[in-house]
Amino acid sequence: MVLKADYEFLFVGKDDNSFLENYSYDMKEEHGEKGGEIFINLEIQNNPVDSEEIGSTIFESMQSVFFEDVDKEPYVRFEAALKAVNGILARFKAEKVSGYIGNLNVVISAIVGDDLFLTQCGDAEAYLIRKRFVSIVSEGLNEGVEGSIDTFSSIASGKIEAGDTVIFSSTRLVRYISKTDLAQSVHRGNIVESLGEIKDMISTEILGRVGLTGVLFSEAKDEATALDGETESSTMSMLEDDHGKITARKESLIGRFLSKFKGVRRQKAQVFNGGGEFSSRLKEGFSDFSDRFFSKKFGKDKILVLLILVIAVLTVGIFYANSSQGKQEELERLDTILTSVHDKIAEAETKGLYDKEKAKEILDKAYLDAKSVFDSEFYRDKASLYLIQIEEVRDKLDNVKRVENPKVLADLTTKRSDVNALGFALFGDRVFVYEYNALYEIVLDQVQDPLTIDDKEVVVAATGFADRNSVVFLTKTGKILEYKDGTVSFMDTEEGAFHKGVAIADWSNRIYVLDSAGNQIWRYTYKGSQAKFGVGEGYVVDGTDLAASKDFAIDSNVYVLKNNADILKFYGGKKAEFYVNNAPFNMTKDPAKIYTNDKLDSIYVVDAKGGRVLVFQKDTKTGNVIYTTQYLFDGVGEVRDLYVSPDSKKMYVLTKNSILEVDL
Repeated sequence: MVLKADYEFLFVGKDDNSFLENYSYDMKEEHGEKGGEIFINLEIQNNPVDSEEIGSTIFESMQSVFFEDVDKEPYVRFEAALKAVNGILARFKAEKVSGYIGNLNVVISAIVGDDLFLTQCGDAEAYLIRKRFVSIVSEGLNEGVEGSIDTFSSIASGKIEAGDTVIFSSTRLVRYISKTDLAQSVHRGNIVESLGEIKDMISTEILGRVGLTGVLFSEAKDEATALDGETESSTMSMLEDDHGKITARKESLIGRFLSKFKGVRRQKAQVFNGGGEFSSRLKEGFSDFSDRFFSKKFGKDKILVLLILVIAVLTVGIFYANSSQGKQEELERLDTILTSVHDKIAEAETKGLYDKEKAKEILDKAYLDAKSVFDSEFYRDKASLYLIQIEEVRDKLDNVKRVENPKVLADLTTKRSDVNALGFALFGDRVFVYEYNALYEIVLDQVQDPLTIDDKEVVVAATGFADRNSVVFLTKTGKILEYKDGTVSFMDTEEGAFHKGVAIADWSNRIYVLDSAGNQIWRYTYKGSQAKFGVGEGYVVDGTDLAASKDFAIDSNVYVLKNNADILKFYGGKKAEFYVNNAPFNMTKDPAKIYTNDKLDSIYVVDAKGGRVLVFQKDTKTGNVIYTTQYLFDGVGEVRDLYVSPDSKKMYVLTKNSILEVDL
């Protein structure tokens, strides 16, 4: 089937000082179907000077390379074009002292025949709407390839069908509109009306400006249709993940599976169409043999040869029948498993209301069953949907709160474009942000000019030291520096040196240093009369293993966060019994910080790479904690640190370059 693509561009919302543009280029008229089309939906934030040049350069690079040799395979052309774009963007970054060219939210796609190829970066997304079902076909691509510095490092590809609609958006549309509403808005077959309806649905919800590209595929009336058996009616998500990579390809996502599997549709067609290519080759072979058999070249042994031929045909027929029966049995077995998965998901949703542990067991079993089907030859699209649904149920039972468009309290890039914030340091009402060699004070929502901490030392952690109204820094070499009254100076101990560590905290007139390598927490008491700290004392007295510890917090008890997300509790230097009740399904991907104090009734854990903050309520009766909720920040990058204001009931979250404000 030859497809026709009707497309429309639309901008929704008010100008938020970002650059938005849509690009398209069609070479079908010049080169036929193998020429194809390209679409680019692009937004560049925080770079008003270079944005237009960057956008047009991306488009021109894609255009020139992708259409340079249309006789090559489309995937090869798309990959080569992206390599060129990555090279151009790398050069743009190299020309900047900071290496910063703005925040890019981009979808790049190419359509050749009924093949769709796409990649993306940032918050941009692509949606496929088929038969009123919606798939986020770009999901997971922005995680990139480990070790890759390319802006675009993963490709998704797949078949499109007549009646399909593809939406490219510069931001995550499902923040503002449900998948159901999105599907209902585009089923009428008019892309202009469809985008208009989407605009009406989201215009009152968005705070900034969104760029949309809609593409509607229909059957070209004047072209020949494709051969039978090449397509199959599909139920839900359809795009497939291609096996090639620009650098190294992503093959799977933890906790979230995409319906992107090359060849699924063709494999299924072979099961149900009576043997496909094999059957055709058998017919051709038999026809050729019969011509030779009835010619004079075969001699006098035709009867014997005919007998052998009959036996061979019967053998092949029996083999093929058994094979077909085996495939049918496998399909029935997998279908039974998926039915069971569906029932388990429903059961877990009910059980989770009163028995989360049992719900977890049920979902874990459902996950393994769905994954076994996903890893098989058949029903992978349906299995992937169940895997996504399992994850959604887990999020529901974990009370996951998605923080969409959080308020930016302070933008650190206003003072340094290449800022790389590490954490907060607080004392009294004063709030500071530190990085490896610089300190920033935040006054209301204003970032003060940075102060250089030290030209040689590298800061790894810091804390407010309330006893002296100062900020104390722990360096990579194990030195302690103090910022007080506008100056930075080295601090000393009676023994002449501090122990190295990975984290630092204060309590009363003492500072504590977490020494994971030395399996100890060192306690230093400040002696004001001598203007130095006393001898370091080992706080942990029971030999508890502190290896692989990341961070700690104090509220009279000491809580130690380990690499595996376990939390250890100490009182009086001894490990105390400590349990997390109602534990979340997934603790953290990358535990980075733990935060509490004696004024808070909860403990907060930062999952850096997961962009999450997990909240555990303190149980004053048992001394344990109860998991209550988690905040998930989409599109903000790593979460580095946090602090909570008990008076205002607000949480302040630190990213690499900004402070976000969240109401609790």
